[in-house]
Amino acid sequence: MIISDEDKSIRPRDLNPVEPSGNSGTTRRRALLMIGVAAIVGCRRTAYSAVETNAAEPRRSGDAGEGALDEALQRLYNQEPQCRQGLSTHAPMVAEALCALGHSDQAVPWIRNYNAPLRQLPRPSLRIDRDQWRAALGPRLGSVSWEEANARWADWKEFFTAELGENRWQDVLDVWVARFAPGLCGAATHGVIRTAHAARALGRRETPERLGELARALAYWASSYEELPAGGGKKARFETFADALREVPLYWEAFGTSPEGRNIVEALRHVRELDRFAEVRDLIAEPANLSVAISALTATFARVYLRHGTKHDTIAFVHAVTGPCALRRIAPFVKPTTAKAALPYAWQSGAAIYSAYARARDFRRPEESKLTSDELALRAIKNGDEHAIKFTEVMIAEHKLNPDPVYLAAAEDAIRRL
Repeated sequence: MIISDEDKSIRPRDLNPVEPSGNSGTTRRRALLMIGVAAIVGCRRTAYSAVETNAAEPRRSGDAGEGALDEALQRLYNQEPQCRQGLSTHAPMVAEALCALGHSDQAVPWIRNYNAPLRQLPRPSLRIDRDQWRAALGPRLGSVSWEEANARWADWKEFFTAELGENRWQDVLDVWVARFAPGLCGAATHGVIRTAHAARALGRRETPERLGELARALAYWASSYEELPAGGGKKARFETFADALREVPLYWEAFGTSPEGRNIVEALRHVRELDRFAEVRDLIAEPANLSVAISALTATFARVYLRHGTKHDTIAFVHAVTGPCALRRIAPFVKPTTAKAALPYAWQSGAAIYSAYARARDFRRPEESKLTSDELALRAIKNGDEHAIKFTEVMIAEHKLNPDPVYLAAAEDAIRRL
């Protein structure tokens, strides 16, 4: 694991803990609720608005629909300290994705029928020091289980519970996205994806359950934090992600095989063995418009999915899309400078999965679908697979902003394949 302070551009003014916003009209309840997070009363819903992102709004399902998400989250929290699928759980993200698709009535039934095995979550062991928080970042390599590797998750959850009890959630999100962005690849991008779902849910409605989910999500990002190698090479700036992708070295070409490892997390650690991978982060020129850049990024990796994930390592190539897409959901709630500074790491994480898993030959697939967004959503729900639901929701949301047919084609293929 590499933890570096060299890249100052991604970090805000200082590295001190989040301070209250100073809004004299804002009052906060300090009592921690049963789910482990304080309710924040009377604060504004949006701290910063990255206007250029124009994030797609989900179909509104009313108070009853929004209540379904809170009920689903509460059901999950009632299981703790056990959890379906452990720290790798997709359950809260699927519940939020179903609500974003306009099918909130499916959220609680999906959670109820989620049959992944129960695993024991880490318990608190040592309080996170506000001045030495970097020392608590990242997994313990060589551990037997993922939960043992992420042993500080519970400590981070308590830390963020306290932060969210004292500060506006948007302020907390802005500071820690800036700090964690270089580790966007951690847990195969699960940390940032879960954070993005929690942020979008809070943007619709602020509840104790959703604040609890943000605390858990940021804790996962922190406890799984890992950086990819970056810097030290010539900065060849390309205007398009497609052009930059041609410069990304492939592990398969260098070694004639895929990286060793049980999962995507371990595979990504091997890209540091490629001589030129450290140059990848800086291959892209700074965009003039963040929303347009994210659309170009997601369309590029949707095509990568169709050309590689349709033949091998499907889940890995799904994450090459959904990881970078997480920035779209986060951007409306952080400062524009924070979101823009995170973009190179969103690109880098997708490129790392491409580098680890792509073969020298790609496989051309049709880049259009005859199905509508609504038809795809219904098929994904009928399929029931967590990746199929989440991936389809992301592709539909991106297609609403950028009507490139590649998004719906990728969704249709994933629904059929997963």
